Amino acid sequence: NVSEPKNEVKIRAEHVDFSYENTQTLFDINLEFRNHEVTALIGPSGCGKSTFLRTLSRMNELICDTTLKGKILWTVKHLRTYYDVVQLRQRVGYGLSKAYAFSEAIFENVAYGLRVAGISSRSILAEKVEESLRRAALWEEVKDRLNESARVFGGQQQRLCIARALAVEPEVLLMD
Repeated sequence: NVSEPKNEVKIRAEHVDFSYENTQTLFDINLEFRNHEVTALIGPSGCGKSTFLRTLSRMNELICDTTLKGKILWTVKHLRTYYDVVQLRQRVGYGLSKAYAFSEAIFENVAYGLRVAGISSRSILAEKVEESLRRAALWEEVKDRLNESARVFGGQQQRLCIARALAVEPEVLLMD
């Protein structure tokens, strides 16, 4: 949200520990993410970057036998108690490390989140899809193929998934 103060803390992780079954993978994570800033998490493969991003979007809750300790605050409100998952997912865009395009057409892939949010006007969908594809540097490559399957254009899938995440104008964009 552009109207939010620039240096205000958007997300704060306090003493976050995370375990899969009996294996702890995150240890006492304390981080702040501020409005209008880009933050990169850098580390070797398997060090917990993806696990931590999934805790911020509550995606780890879909995995059985996991334990999250500590607090994750979103604009000073506790993430797990204040926001339901649907409400949170409307505010957080998430790009997976392995891009996954739906089997539908390119247009429908980008429009998916907009439709879930209740937007059905074809003109609004078309405008948002084009804007999102432009922001993901993909429009010129696909503008004449919007009705083709999104699964057939390989290396562009990552940018398509970014466009899908951007289309709903999330407050936070997590990219793995």
